[in-house]
Amino acid sequence: MNRRLHPFLLAVAGIALGGLVSSSALAQDKEADAERLFREGQKLLEERRYGEACPKFEAAYKKDGQLGTLLNLAFCHKEQGAAWYAWLEFREAELKAAELGRNDRRDFAHQHVVELEKQLPKVIVDNPRAMPLTEVLVEERRVPGAEKGTVFAAEAGQRKLTFRATGKKQATAMVTLTKGDRPHHVAVPEMEEAPPEAEPVKPTPAAESASEPAQTPSESAHPSGSQRTLGFVALGVGGAALVAGAVTGVMTLSSACAGTSDGCTTSAKDTADTTAMISNVSFAVAGVGIVSGLVLLLTAPSTTTPASDASHAKIEPRFGAGWAGLAGTF
Repeated sequence: MNRRLHPFLLAVAGIALGGLVSSSALAQDKEADAERLFREGQKLLEERRYGEACPKFEAAYKKDGQLGTLLNLAFCHKEQGAAWYAWLEFREAELKAAELGRNDRRDFAHQHVVELEKQLPKVIVDNPRAMPLTEVLVEERRVPGAEKGTVFAAEAGQRKLTFRATGKKQATAMVTLTKGDRPHHVAVPEMEEAPPEAEPVKPTPAAESASEPAQTPSESAHPSGSQRTLGFVALGVGGAALVAGAVTGVMTLSSACAGTSDGCTTSAKDTADTTAMISNVSFAVAGVGIVSGLVLLLTAPSTTTPASDASHAKIEPRFGAGWAGLAGTF
C-alpha cells in the first residue's frame, strides 16, 4: 500500500530541520551563479558582443575569484579596446598565476602585459619620504605593485592618483600622462597623520543609574544569543512533535484495528496504519528537535566568554529507513 506523509507531519519536520540547514547551500548558489555568468560571458564573447560580455565576466569574478575568469575578463577588455583595463587585469592575473604555480597562465598573461604596455603611458611612483604605502590607485582602480615603486601603465590624459599608507590619511595627486619611451615620475605627496580611533564614551554614573546601559556592539553581536534562541526554538518544535506523536499514538492504540486486522474494514485499517506512521515519525522528529535544542543550549557561550574562545557546535540530523538520529561535532 502506498503511504503518503501527512501534511502536518511534513510541516513539523520542515520546521525542525529548517534551522539546522548548513550554509553550504548559499555557497553552492554563489558558485552556480558565477558559473552561469561565466558561460553567458563566453557565449557573448564568441559573438563579439564585448560590451555585454565583459560585465558578465566581471560579475562572475567578483563571485568566484577564479584565475580563468580573470583571464577571460582581461581578454574581453583587450578585444573591446579598453587597453588599460586589460593591462590591469592581465597584470593581476600574472601575479595570481605566479602565486598558484600556474606558469603557463603566468606566461600567457605576461605576454599580454608587455604587448599592452606599448600602447600606454608608463608611470613610476617616487617615495622620497619613505611613506609606508599600502596601495596606489589610478582613477579608483588599484594598480598591483605600484606602491613598491615598479613601473606600471596608465591611460593617457589627466588622471587622479590616490596614495594610501599605514597610519596616514590618503592623499591624491592630479597628473597629465602622455605616451612616451620614458616613464612619468610621480612623487608621493605629503600625507597627514591619521587621527587615532576614538574610544567609546562611557556613560556617567547618573546616566547609568537612571536607565539601563545600552548594549555595546560586542555584546549585541555576541553569538550566544542567536544560538540560545535556536536552542529554544528546537526544543519547542521537539515538544510539539512529541505531543503530536503521543496524540496519534493514543489514536492508534485506541483503534479497534490496533495490532490485529480481525473485524477491521479496509478503511479502518488504513486509518490505523496512517496514525501509527505519523506517531512513529513524530517521535523521531521530537528526538531530533529536543536533542538539538539541548546541545545548542549547553554549548552556547556565556555572555562573558570571548567569541574567539566559544565552543562551536554543528548538528546534522540523519535519517534512514525506520530510524532517525543526530551526528555532530562539538
